[in-house]
Amino acid sequence: MCESCFVRPTNPLWYLAAFVVALGSVMIGTVVAASAWDPVREVTVSPTTTRADAADGSVAVFTDIVQPDRSVGCRATTPGKKKVPVPDAALDITVDNDGNQWHLVGLLSDGSNGLKIQCSPEDKRVDNATYGFAVVSGFQSRANTGNGIGVLGVAVGAVFAGYIFYSRRQSRKERTP
Repeated sequence: MCESCFVRPTNPLWYLAAFVVALGSVMIGTVVAASAWDPVREVTVSPTTTRADAADGSVAVFTDIVQPDRSVGCRATTPGKKKVPVPDAALDITVDNDGNQWHLVGLLSDGSNGLKIQCSPEDKRVDNATYGFAVVSGFQSRANTGNGIGVLGVAVGAVFAGYIFYSRRQSRKERTP
């Protein structure tokens, strides 16, 4: 192949192009990851007296009374009696369902069949809140896709910036005797 057929990025403005590639991919990845929360907003909440069949999805835990001054811990118990703590929700999401307003308190990203959800305040005082859950499909895959887009784009931008650095250095070596 001919060497004159390729443009060697020796202008320092090419670094800006590498930065735009990285920044643009992070923005697109953020939008895709944020769309993972859309299915959570559209779920039907079930009471915690039933078991969750969430082998292919995530389990979102809701309450009807927000208690910001109390620490409420939720856990999922598998049919084998293994207790898995449900992590607190990263966002405050409200769902209207059957005349009730439900507030997201936790999200277990990897569900399984036969989960029993239990929530209780850690201060052991009386709790007037009602808890429910919903199985969310596609949450984890969308979040992982958004993360992958962002990481891949930053890696491509970094490799491109490295190639720009290499090309500029080679150009300087060729010009100096």
